[in-house]
Amino acid sequence: MAPAQTDYPRPDLQSVPHKLRVLLLTTSYPLNEQSVSGLFVQRLAEALAQQVDLRVLTPADVHAPRPPAGGPAVITFRYAPRTQQILAHGAGGIPAAIGANRANLMLVPPFLLSMLAASWRHARGADVIFANWSICGIVAGVVGRVRGIPVVVTLRGEDANRAHNGKLFRSILALCAHLCQGVVTVSEAMRHVLDRTIPALGPKLQTIPNGVAPEFLRIAPHSKPDGPLELLCVASLIPRKSVSTLVDALALTQRPHSLTIVGEGTERERLSMLVRDLGLQDRIRFLPFLPPARIVELLAAADAFVLPSLAEGRPNVVLEAFAAARPVIACDIDGVRELIGADERGLLYPPGNVATLAAQLDRLADPDLRARLGTAARRFIVDEGLTWDRAAASYARLFETLIRPSGPR
Repeated sequence: MAPAQTDYPRPDLQSVPHKLRVLLLTTSYPLNEQSVSGLFVQRLAEALAQQVDLRVLTPADVHAPRPPAGGPAVITFRYAPRTQQILAHGAGGIPAAIGANRANLMLVPPFLLSMLAASWRHARGADVIFANWSICGIVAGVVGRVRGIPVVVTLRGEDANRAHNGKLFRSILALCAHLCQGVVTVSEAMRHVLDRTIPALGPKLQTIPNGVAPEFLRIAPHSKPDGPLELLCVASLIPRKSVSTLVDALALTQRPHSLTIVGEGTERERLSMLVRDLGLQDRIRFLPFLPPARIVELLAAADAFVLPSLAEGRPNVVLEAFAAARPVIACDIDGVRELIGADERGLLYPPGNVATLAAQLDRLADPDLRARLGTAARRFIVDEGLTWDRAAASYARLFETLIRPSGPR
């Protein structure tokens, strides 16, 4: 891991223009080679680091940080004794950690204070602060206002989904919008929801989609005859991911489809009991969260991908399945519907509807349908140019507009 510095080196005013100096603040980021926390943030950071001078600031966890070599510098901040640094980086992030144990709320004040102090310290000399999620956006926004540094925040699924959950969450988003100069969403559906729910966000909103890594596009299209399917689901095992709906649906299918579930979380034991109660032990296997290379291998072996989640923004696992030319069956919700379309790149079912999901699983056993959907899914990724390099270039352009003297501050 590169040694952390308290501020950015000041450029030589006689030299060529320096790269933009960007501090990325995020509550999820891989802190070792086996970590899966915020992999999509890491992918974006690695691409962005090719265009700007990037440093990542993220909370510490219970392990000593050992980020993979070759990426941007990663700085961690402590907020509790090491054994108690459990708020971030787990399955489902901070909301899941608090939901699993309300006592973890006591960690929130020192967490926020430590984030604020670390952001103040490491933002010195930065041209832009780039925050992920609304809480980071508020902290970064406060620091940016005092230091005179523009702030860009990316709002993801959890932020948009909570906009409907009450005045508190809308107030958090409105404060984030007030403090930040640029507000990015990862899907058009999310942008429309936020524009409608939080009018203050509107003038600052723009959409920059996430990308996919090139190795997913190198997976060979599947050509399997009619028969039982090998299904893959990658999701945190928490209530809003609704993996139990998928397990129940598998028990209703007309064919003995098999399912691999990759994930960890508070629902793991309950799901294992459900599998036993339904007698599906021979058809369902559980794997822990795995590094990206293993997900590539599992997608290559799968016939289709299933995401039963009840709330998402623009899930990267769906984009990765598309890139692998695998059709997707998913819950009919904003963000996911935008990706799948009307039977264009996959199949949808009403939220929580076990019978319809089972019927869609059996319908996808048709090899011609799978081939058509899989081909269209990969074409969508290619036609839309959904790569991390392109996403990084869009962010770099946004950063540039914010630091020009004539641009908005």
